[in-house]
Amino acid sequence: MILQALHGYYERMSADPDSGIPPYGTSTENISFALVLDGDGNLRGIEDLREQDGGKLRPRKMLVPIAEKKASGIKANFLWDTTNYVLGKDDRGNQGRTEQCHSAFIEHMKAYCDPSDFGLAAVLKFLEHEDKDISGFPNPEEIIGSNVVFRIEGERGFVHDRPAARKAWATCLNQKEQGVLGQCLITGECSKPIARLHPSIKGVRGAQSVGASIVSFNLSAFKSYGKEQSINAPVSQEAAFCYVTALNYLLSPSNRQKITIGDATIVFWAERTSPAEDFLADLFDPSSQSPQPETAVDHQTAIKLHDLLQAIRSGKHAVDIVPDLDESVHFYVLALAPNAARLSIRFWEVDTVGGLLHKIGRHFRDLEIIRQYDNEPEFPPLWLLLRQTATLNKSENISPVLAGGVARAMLTGGQYPQSLLPAVLGRIRAEHAVTYYRAALIKAFFTRNKQLEVPVSLAPARTDRPYLLGRLFAVLEKAQEEAIPGAGATIKDRYLASASANPGQVFHMLLKNAANHTAKLRKDPEKKGMAFHYEVMMQDIISAFSDFPTTMSSEDQGLFMIGYYHQRKDFFTKKSKEN
Repeated sequence: MILQALHGYYERMSADPDSGIPPYGTSTENISFALVLDGDGNLRGIEDLREQDGGKLRPRKMLVPIAEKKASGIKANFLWDTTNYVLGKDDRGNQGRTEQCHSAFIEHMKAYCDPSDFGLAAVLKFLEHEDKDISGFPNPEEIIGSNVVFRIEGERGFVHDRPAARKAWATCLNQKEQGVLGQCLITGECSKPIARLHPSIKGVRGAQSVGASIVSFNLSAFKSYGKEQSINAPVSQEAAFCYVTALNYLLSPSNRQKITIGDATIVFWAERTSPAEDFLADLFDPSSQSPQPETAVDHQTAIKLHDLLQAIRSGKHAVDIVPDLDESVHFYVLALAPNAARLSIRFWEVDTVGGLLHKIGRHFRDLEIIRQYDNEPEFPPLWLLLRQTATLNKSENISPVLAGGVARAMLTGGQYPQSLLPAVLGRIRAEHAVTYYRAALIKAFFTRNKQLEVPVSLAPARTDRPYLLGRLFAVLEKAQEEAIPGAGATIKDRYLASASANPGQVFHMLLKNAANHTAKLRKDPEKKGMAFHYEVMMQDIISAFSDFPTTMSSEDQGLFMIGYYHQRKDFFTKKSKEN
């Protein structure tokens, strides 16, 4: 199903001349330099093709004959490759293997290049030269080890783009396709040349830079009925090219239909053109959460996205906001993670656009809680939420398993990982901070996993003891802040963790100290009313339960934090209204 959906996406994108997706037999590769030859094959110059990207020079993305899957073997590409193959020079100190690579490149060019073509003849003459010295050209150390192509002096374009070169490459492809014939599992076509090795997939974060595979049979234990390698899962060479090219297209750095969460790289697409692809890209892309005010288009997009999220969170249909949205279109979400030379499939979700948006709306309903500050996003992006579970609030410290589980819950409507609540509580204990994002995650966990109704804002009538204890702690802290303004640390910094885990051991001491704080407030004529107000709040809260429990479970601690957050936010809200 995954390969069929990717194959369908390739067919859809190849029908669009503006998509830029490579046609069959080609691939987009990083090319740094062009060797400029004259008609006799003499090297007349080396053209730097790299492009400026900030303060660095990056290789140019160029359409070339499809790259060979080399792994640890020696296989030459057609009319382009690294300097190991093209010049016989490497930057790794393994000259013996480099000479083998260079010989393989020469033989490959001689086998398919037509010497009657001016450009191909120049390349063949160049390869006949024994010493291909580039030391006389600028910055030879930057050239060694990079990918290079050929260009003829005084002519536009590159040699691999010449009609004769394309014809030679087509002949080469036909030779490669001669092999085992069978029925393709993707297209269903019979008597098609089956791919022994599938092209490499690149762009998955943490995977090997040379690429990895999702279809691979490289050990005898994987054989079935004596079949070698990918013949065990027969896919035609053309279909293998199509699905890998489609996936590489989605994984390319410039494609916005891709997000990285933890160690998982997630790509998404629709079976046919749909505004949902753009909306999901805007939803997941961190840059779209803070649109630049000077860009009118970005501002309008942000407003439309906000209206859409409000609609789906409230259970309305997305077409109410986006009239041209077809909710019946199938939508695909694929999460990949590195696993040595292969890729692991973290999850695969197939749904309609309407079904997917409904699940995302439910996710934001579960998260909905009053914001601590007005500038915090009403619909917090997943990456920002997950950072609240990580040490030092850094993305690289996010647990990959937790990140994948939360992303899957958001996109599939399943339960959040059981490790979510302990992870959030652990960061609260370590940093003594119940933030808007952490409170939202706790609420979502309770709402979906425990079917526990958690209010969006303060609920004075709620009688859950953990919730009341959290409120009481917030009142005690507020009394301390008013009695000792400017104090370097409050009871939150010292006792938040212990008060939530072992209330019976902490609250009696905290209440005794609170009596001193209210007594101090009563001595100040301007704060005398505060003392009475906080004492009444404490009494009202304490009267709703009979005793302080010795210990509380993780779930009770989570509810404690919700109560604390609600009460603290209520103090701030009331003060703002009075001002």
